[in-house]
Amino acid sequence: MKEPKLSDVEVDEAGTKKLRKQMSKVNKVKITIHFDADLVGSLKQISRKTGIPYQTLANRLLREAIQKNEQRESRLDRVEKELEKLKKKIAAKIAA
Repeated sequence: MKEPKLSDVEVDEAGTKKLRKQMSKVNKVKITIHFDADLVGSLKQISRKTGIPYQTLANRLLREAIQKNEQRESRLDRVEKELEKLKKKIAAKIAA
């Protein structure tokens, strides 16, 4: 992919201000965290390809992983409840 010339790039100042205003409303917490060097390298490589800053990318990936885990736990809870119902039905049939 051919990189654009700096002279061809237009800055959307109104869009940038709008984006900065939206971002200022987001509750972000600054932390220090240690990742494996190869992981950070991979994040930065993906960041360069996508144009998404690597910290934003890490935030998105972590959020997606947490949401998937929550969905998985929710499904597991439903399966466990159904299993308990089946156990009670089976126990009632055995007792009868």
